Amino acid sequence: MQKLKFLDNPDLQFILFGGKGGSGKTTSAAATALHLSKMKPEKKILVISIDPAHSLGDSFDLIIGNKITPIAGNIWGYEIDAEELLKKYKAEHGAIIKKMAERGTFFDQEDIESFFLMSLPGLDEVMAIIKIANILNSREYDLIILDTAPTGHTTVFLSLPEKMEKWVEVVDMMMEKHRFMAKRFTGKYVKDECDEFLESQKHDVSKVKKLLTDSKTTEFVPVTIPEPMSIYEIERLVQLLENTRIPVNSVIANRIIIEDNKCPFCLARKKEQEKCVKEIEEKFACYNLLKMPLFPKQIRGIEDLTWYGEILFGEDGPKPYNVGATLVVAQKTGQGQALPLHLSEILSLPQGGMEDLLKKNLKLIIFGGKGGVGKTSIACAAALQLARYNKEKKVLIFSTDPAHALSDSFDQQIGNEFRQVQDGTDNLYALELDASQMLNNLKEEYRGDIVEAFDKFVSSGMDIKFDKEVMEELITLTPPGLEELMALKKIIELMKTSLPDRQQAGDYDLFVMDSAASGHLLRFLETPDIISKWLKTVFRLLLKYKGVINLSKIHSVESLLDLSRDVRKIQETLANPETTEFVMITIPEEMGVREMEDLSSALRNLKIPYSHNIINMIIPLSDCNFCTAKRQEQQKYIQSIESKVNPDRSKSPEATVAPLARRTSNGVNNGVIYIPLFMHGVRGKESLNELAEIMFSKGRQNG
Repeated sequence: MQKLKFLDNPDLQFILFGGKGGSGKTTSAAATALHLSKMKPEKKILVISIDPAHSLGDSFDLIIGNKITPIAGNIWGYEIDAEELLKKYKAEHGAIIKKMAERGTFFDQEDIESFFLMSLPGLDEVMAIIKIANILNSREYDLIILDTAPTGHTTVFLSLPEKMEKWVEVVDMMMEKHRFMAKRFTGKYVKDECDEFLESQKHDVSKVKKLLTDSKTTEFVPVTIPEPMSIYEIERLVQLLENTRIPVNSVIANRIIIEDNKCPFCLARKKEQEKCVKEIEEKFACYNLLKMPLFPKQIRGIEDLTWYGEILFGEDGPKPYNVGATLVVAQKTGQGQALPLHLSEILSLPQGGMEDLLKKNLKLIIFGGKGGVGKTSIACAAALQLARYNKEKKVLIFSTDPAHALSDSFDQQIGNEFRQVQDGTDNLYALELDASQMLNNLKEEYRGDIVEAFDKFVSSGMDIKFDKEVMEELITLTPPGLEELMALKKIIELMKTSLPDRQQAGDYDLFVMDSAASGHLLRFLETPDIISKWLKTVFRLLLKYKGVINLSKIHSVESLLDLSRDVRKIQETLANPETTEFVMITIPEEMGVREMEDLSSALRNLKIPYSHNIINMIIPLSDCNFCTAKRQEQQKYIQSIESKVNPDRSKSPEATVAPLARRTSNGVNNGVIYIPLFMHGVRGKESLNELAEIMFSKGRQNG
């Protein structure tokens, strides 16, 4: 096992950890902080989280929050609230931004307020990285360790400096008109606070880019696990890091099963992992590869993290964990959180509880949850069962997740066009939507139209020339989430033609959505309101030029109008219990439960119907010490979820194992569905059918 290079780097100032949700990047970041604090006791170390889920405090078993908080010795923690930073930014600089926009266009106060301060591209996250750069420059801390968001979010985050540069460029264009007019009438132009603001923004973005790409002071450490999608995501992330010249020297391969026992479940899982471990070794051969074992418990608290760090930074490689030394089969506490002493007393979890979904006349079913909880597998299994049960309906499963795992789950190539799923049915289709390309096409159409429409009037005056340049670039300042909305717009268009008297063969009756990870999904679900306001502003701006250009010649305006009309339909569809249902998926771990609570609260606020909770990847019962230790830890989270869904039942002392999902008086499932961790990866028709059988059985109990 090789050593992490940054251990020997005396100039190191900034370490970033990133990876797929559930890969252990937060644990690795926290353990690294503790290890380096012992190696470098003279240095002040600050661990920062920019993940909206903020699991850093949970990892240290401390409350951290949105302020720099002492952790231990020479370590401090900080969970950045990017939205709060953005509020401060707008309060501090909003007046200057308005002033610059007023100088350069026909924009009025309302336009500027609703457009420029709304469409700042991911500015809340830009503020976070600028904050980090400022902390480093202040020299108050010697080393910053950053726990990033899950891979897809990190990829967007790393592209933000360039997007912010584009925003500054557009605002600078507006100022050019003012500068030109000042020189024309006064013979000179004197810089003021607006110019100083733009220069400071350019400086901040430049500072961030320099920080991220400085190989002397910075290193990014990707964290993966031996699963196909995690390997795929890290491979893409590493390629992006290389392309953007962000230094990468080491890769951590986490959660590798190294237990050498006779448990059939452990042996099967280990064999399943072997090909993935080999793939990791081959694909990341040119990096320092550090392998970490799968532990029978969650790593939480300073003692656990210290031990984790000793293994991570040791030179002898991971050793099997002595489960027997820590496996404490607890006596009942009266709180329903301990396993009984004898395994024979433990009841298997009930199965099924989703059969009511088969009978509902729904149009859209959304599967969502934290990254790494098995959303895609469960969505694909559900789509198979729905297609089999409703043979008269055409079912389309689609993905809006940039990772696009449908191909992997069905074990066939899907891509950005409709494909019939080769599963023995003839009414199931799949689509991996390329929302980014859809948005790019709209932008290019808009820019081409603006150039053509304005070019005819450039000779009429310099004002129009400047306005043309600004209007041409405005489409680049789209608010976050527009890509995802373009994807859902496509589905809504398909829904519009799905009527009883339809004639077109391409129409579909039921849509199953495999969504992105919960943080990304929340932005997606909240997007319609933001986009609606943004579109209204775009139209208002275009109307200001109706006396100068012929708006009917701008074909993309019609596309934007269509999008505006569809936004309302999207909102109505998402909130209609007759047509839409959301299925919540989690795993029995601390962060899975926390993100489930956050997502559940958001769904209620958005009035999106939701009545199914799936707990996935539950370790099956056995006499294996390792499996029993894992299951013992899972049990408290299973019961935590059950107590929130069925609070009355959870008060019973004998409720050691959560009851079957209860039903409300109207027959709607309002409880929990339990899915075991499979011995093998859930991939292909056979595995998906096995999963579907568990999900849609009629609530039988195994014992």
